[in-house]
Amino acid sequence: MPYYTEAQIEQVRSIDLLSYLQTYEPTELIHVRGNTYCTREHDSLKIASDGRWYWWSRGFGGYSALDYLIKVKGMQFMDAMKILSNGRQLSLKNDAVLGENGHVEGKRKLLLPERSETNLEVVRYLSSRGIDREIIRDCIDEGLLYESLPYHNCIFVGFDENGKAAYACYRATNGERLMGDAAGSDKRYAFRINSLLRYVFVSIKT
Repeated sequence: MPYYTEAQIEQVRSIDLLSYLQTYEPTELIHVRGNTYCTREHDSLKIASDGRWYWWSRGFGGYSALDYLIKVKGMQFMDAMKILSNGRQLSLKNDAVLGENGHVEGKRKLLLPERSETNLEVVRYLSSRGIDREIIRDCIDEGLLYESLPYHNCIFVGFDENGKAAYACYRATNGERLMGDAAGSDKRYAFRINSLLRYVFVSIKT
């Protein structure tokens, strides 16, 4: 029987359902509207681009592809781990994106979670973690950080050399251990604040 370390389990839990379906079951994924999807088998199972999903007709949901395989597909934990541990880098391997007709259409695009009108929860959470409010505000003003809907997660955005958003990661603001990459993220353009870091260094030095 295979054995998985806590680090391996944590890595598998970071695989979001949208990325899993795009890679392994693309014909099962249906675009509903905006950044919301459902599955062909269960049209009441809604999937958001920040990694969460909810099966409305059954009244439960989850955060990851692992939750989906266990709760929806009825797999045993070890069987689900075996499938996902072989594909834990799937977000880097697949460049395909589904169109509204369910067919693969060229390069995979970044699916940014919907923006909240305010960033109150993001500011509250990050400042409670010891991050200076001025740094938080600078990141928001530069488009590097925002608060998502409907879960009010922190969304950290990375841009490519042309100034286009190419990467986003999310982290829960409510104390839950929920974090991961938005579907379609390109890790080559991960969130970074080099210019702000230089500013912080100078401030500390003086």
